[in-house]
Amino acid sequence: MEWFFYEIRPQGQVPNLSIGEQVRDADAHLIDRAREGDPDALTELYRRHERRAYNLALRTLGDPWDAADVVQEAFIKAFRNIDSFKGEARFSTWLHRIVVNAAYDHLRRHRPEPMESDTLVDISGPAGGATILGSGRQSIDPVMDGLSDPLRDALLSLNEGFRFAVVLCDLLGFPYGEAAEILGVQEGTIKSRIFRAREALAVALAEAGYDLPGPRNPKPEGSVTPQGTIGEDG
Repeated sequence: MEWFFYEIRPQGQVPNLSIGEQVRDADAHLIDRAREGDPDALTELYRRHERRAYNLALRTLGDPWDAADVVQEAFIKAFRNIDSFKGEARFSTWLHRIVVNAAYDHLRRHRPEPMESDTLVDISGPAGGATILGSGRQSIDPVMDGLSDPLRDALLSLNEGFRFAVVLCDLLGFPYGEAAEILGVQEGTIKSRIFRAREALAVALAEAGYDLPGPRNPKPEGSVTPQGTIGEDG
């Protein structure tokens, strides 16, 4: 099974701080500068968090153009409301909550069908950061998510709540606690959703012909393979 993990790598080193604390410390300095009207601070905040935000949107929406629009909307909203960020959570947690809300809004408005793989190939651009603070889609280079067609289709067949949970934790490497903050649920809910999502993904990939080494989760007693939309809350 294909799992991809991303982490923010801050420039420089701060003695006696973990990676997460270094990111929090650097973001706090940039936020202070941004609140004072420094456009370079906004650009740096965007550069640090754009890739992960885009991957979250892409892997939950399935369409690179839609993902680019959602991320642009989220960053604009975050930067316009940066004075409302109180620092009670990490900036990345606050930002990704905005991305999730924008993605949910998009799904409610459009309910897009999964894109065909040849369409994705035609419109995808080279990997790498893209400036999205300009005007509309012309300033964005959508990229492929690097997932196989069966895994992408399996992700898009998941119930939305399950899909966001498994993308945040298994594909983007967020801890359960931070994913819970982003989605506004309890940590136990995140663990339950991921458990069931992994089961559903394993079933879908096995049906697609993947030879999986064994169940990723022990199967709960009395569990039933979901029908229709994979991973609906019971």
